[in-house]
Amino acid sequence: MPRAGRYLVPGDTPYRGELIAACAVLGVLAHLLFAQLTLLLVIAFQLITRASRWRPQWLAAPAAVGLLWALAEGPGRAASGFGAGPSRVVRYFAGAGQHPGRILHFTAAYAGLGQWLPRQLPLALVLASAEVAVAAWLTWLRTDEWKLPGYRPGVASWVRRSYLARVIAAGGVVTRDGACLGLDAVSGRRATLSWAEVAGGVLCAGAPGSGTTTTSFQLVHAAIRRRKPVIAVSLDDSPALAALVGAVCAATQTPLHVFPPGGPGYYDPLRSGEPARRTSLVMGMADWGHTPDPHRRSCAAYLTDLFAVLDAAPGDPATPVLDEIVHLLSPAALRARMGQVPAWHPRCQALTDRVRVSAAQLENEPRAAALLAGQLGELRASALGRWLTPDGGPRVDLGRVVRERAVVLLRPAAAGDARSAVTLARLIAHDVLAVCTELRRIGVPGDGLVWFDECGALPTAVLAELITRGASAGLPALLTMTDATRAQALAGPPSVLALHRMADPAVAARFAACTGEKFAPAGPGDLAPAAVALGAAEMSAVGAAAAAQPSSGRPAVTLPQLGPYGLVRRPVVSAPSLSRLGTGEHVLVVRSPQPRVVPLALTVPARAARGPAAPQATAALPAQAQLSTHKGRLT
Repeated sequence: MPRAGRYLVPGDTPYRGELIAACAVLGVLAHLLFAQLTLLLVIAFQLITRASRWRPQWLAAPAAVGLLWALAEGPGRAASGFGAGPSRVVRYFAGAGQHPGRILHFTAAYAGLGQWLPRQLPLALVLASAEVAVAAWLTWLRTDEWKLPGYRPGVASWVRRSYLARVIAAGGVVTRDGACLGLDAVSGRRATLSWAEVAGGVLCAGAPGSGTTTTSFQLVHAAIRRRKPVIAVSLDDSPALAALVGAVCAATQTPLHVFPPGGPGYYDPLRSGEPARRTSLVMGMADWGHTPDPHRRSCAAYLTDLFAVLDAAPGDPATPVLDEIVHLLSPAALRARMGQVPAWHPRCQALTDRVRVSAAQLENEPRAAALLAGQLGELRASALGRWLTPDGGPRVDLGRVVRERAVVLLRPAAAGDARSAVTLARLIAHDVLAVCTELRRIGVPGDGLVWFDECGALPTAVLAELITRGASAGLPALLTMTDATRAQALAGPPSVLALHRMADPAVAARFAACTGEKFAPAGPGDLAPAAVALGAAEMSAVGAAAAAQPSSGRPAVTLPQLGPYGLVRRPVVSAPSLSRLGTGEHVLVVRSPQPRVVPLALTVPARAARGPAAPQATAALPAQAQLSTHKGRLT
């Protein structure tokens, strides 16, 4: 429940209004007798606070001026100057017992006002600032949370925002315990994520052109600077991202592997590993459509035997593994290869029996094998196929990348074949899952980051598994999607949501619910007719009843109605607000370990190299400009 107003004078006090009015009159009279200039300054400060909507902290400035002034004059002299006028006024009215007519001519008490009133200024500044601050605190105390006035950012916030924007733009993305994405547009402070918050996975979703990739790269940039292993997969064919990653790695002297590379090198995760591991990779990279589960299981068993035969009777090392798999998906070819297994092999007889059974099953139902062979052959024949062939260059091994704390950037879409790019991206995703499984098996956290950019074409189940397995293996997943409709299915698992502009109102409403709930005044049609009017005292009882309900359900308590309006549950950030976000603006929702929400954050793109730019970083600056957000909104 929100905080309701707590009154110094209880609401059921008899003659409460008259008592408050009498106290106000006594306060004014006390000022007229003892602190005349303080009263004028209190009125002025109160008017300034209301007109400017500054936070009460601005009162520290006049208080500091008055305190320094008093110290410069000397405390004794400042106190005597402050009390000179009030003592004159008190002596004048003290003689009213002998001369009652003085009360009718009270203006004589303030004779010489122009000489003694300015001497009160140093201490009057301090007292007036304190009184207005106390009045602001009382306003906060007696005002319901949903009725508090909004504040306007002041000069200090503007200075802090301008300074931090320059620091972040110069490359300041690393914080003490995490990464800096940009600025909190409300407070002007950094919008940060700690590595403990990132550990549960991050989903960055929004409409195309809303700045999702730029926001995600801030986190990747910080991870590289902290020398964390990074596996980056992008289904966007723009070369800008490759230039940025290259610039950051060059500035930090981090080993970088790129696929497809500009020179020799290849990616072939099917060449080594246990047969079950390679089988899971092949089964995961294929699009099975409506293939029945029994047929898929038969195909998986056949593939396991196929890889076991390949290990027992390997072919030419220069032959791509995909070509071997497509060839051996024929039961006759697998039997022929089985004949090449030497008789002294320790598992020759058991493997022969397994191949006979699995080959017979595949001959009875060949459609699953034909579907798989067609997709693998299509991938091998595409422009990406040449990067899956051993050519004497370095091999991209994701497990080695994690062990060496290096960076790998895989860009399947760079070849321009969308269908094959998705197939290869599924293979990479399952390769990452296999690395996570190995890390969990040996009990060593990866302490890295896995980034899938523009991953809307991948199956939702695979992306959700990347989040859950990555969190347990120390390789949290950072998923960036511009297909916000598909991103709805992933709103639950991650511990962090970075929500950019949502073009679809229904999608915006779904993600607005993820920002949490708050109580707000309701219109006449928002509350049920049976809503009961409750006072502030009853609100605590309603809050206790709500807390006693299970966390998975809504409290079975009628929301209170205060005066002509009641309270209703509303999202912390409304759906229209999500739809109106500008480029680079986003809502940051952190669920664990400590829930918090940044209602409006602004991404500040950071330069890849801090200080004098290296030649590689200089070449990447035009690419960075393509990913930048409009920084004019900062001020």
